[in-house]
Amino acid sequence: MKYTKHIKQASIFCVATALLTTQAFASGFMIPEQGARAMGMANAYSAIADTPSANWFNPAGLSFQENGMSVSGDLIYPLNDYETGGQTYSAKKGVHVVPQAYLRYGSDDSKITYGLGINAPFGLAVDWTGSGAPFSELAAGSDSVTFSEIQAVLINPNIAYQINDAFSVAVGIQYYNAFKVHLDGQSLNIGGSGDGFGGNFAAMYKSDKWSVGASYRSAVKVDVTGTAVGQDALAILGLNGIGANATTSVTFPDLQTLSVAYQATPDLLVSAQVDRINWTTFDKIEVNYEPSTLNIATGTTSTIPENWKATIAVRVGAEWKMNKSTRLRAGYTSDPTPTNPTDFSPRLPGNDRQLISLGYGHDFSDDLTMDLAYMYVWLDDRIAAAPTKTAYHGTYTGQVHLLSGGVTYKF
Repeated sequence: MKYTKHIKQASIFCVATALLTTQAFASGFMIPEQGARAMGMANAYSAIADTPSANWFNPAGLSFQENGMSVSGDLIYPLNDYETGGQTYSAKKGVHVVPQAYLRYGSDDSKITYGLGINAPFGLAVDWTGSGAPFSELAAGSDSVTFSEIQAVLINPNIAYQINDAFSVAVGIQYYNAFKVHLDGQSLNIGGSGDGFGGNFAAMYKSDKWSVGASYRSAVKVDVTGTAVGQDALAILGLNGIGANATTSVTFPDLQTLSVAYQATPDLLVSAQVDRINWTTFDKIEVNYEPSTLNIATGTTSTIPENWKATIAVRVGAEWKMNKSTRLRAGYTSDPTPTNPTDFSPRLPGNDRQLISLGYGHDFSDDLTMDLAYMYVWLDDRIAAAPTKTAYHGTYTGQVHLLSGGVTYKF
């Protein structure tokens, strides 16, 4: 039945957040900005990876740096509007905080280096409640979309092995925990959680002027358990306030990254990177419901097609050394959406993205460095005329402002 669409969306976002570890970042609900220095170069960083944030960008880079730790965080301010019938409706505005912490440890007489990354590379918060958008109102019934939120954490231990002075490889374990999910509408309010494991490996080659980095993060299967509770749109069936458990399994895409960096002059470092996210693994969601009165609306099982496509993000970045202790950075990214016109939903009101970043780094001492970055993201207007749900037809526009700051301490 059509009410199962909402359960499916809960599963998607539970899993999505908890899971898409993998990778280098794409549009949708991924957050590629996982370190202040990298963000200043539009995340074209896998071939550089010379701070403990290498745990995320390219763990093989841990072999070519000193012991240390990095702590950073992003402030994300998205703006989403919906236009239809000559009217414009805005999602609620708010700042979202995304923290990161990374550690590198090894001894000088060993070829093995250990690393740990704790970060949040996937998440979502879109609130259409009270916006007046037709799809958020009671009249939209089972197609309604009001509030969506996902919070998840990735714990990623890594081991790097330096084969020689120029080449290193690394392997790691990925554990995702989607610990807080809210996906609400006028028919169902849904909350849930889930977790899953995957793996990653990476390689890096470094010479005096050139460096090349490659990494792979596996697809991850996440088992999700959640609860759906009937809301006002189901009052006619006497199901408002009635709850039911729902479970699902979703496989999210693997990610491949290839990057190259060149020390053009003693003061100028340039880099380029390609990220491929194999979203074709996200072709459907199958949801199972435990027996309850709510089955009148949801049934016992439903399969919902998604049919996402693989995407390729292209990144370029540069860093200029002003003096011994200060660096300026800039970067650009082109990042397409994996969604298709038929299955488009206001829960992910995005489209192809362009990103421009600026960054600043300063060494307070040989052991302590501060990095700052700003990024502006603009989304191409999305004229949604083909979604299966006609309530979603209209024009979606958006932009995002991001600030990032962090410190790295060597010990």
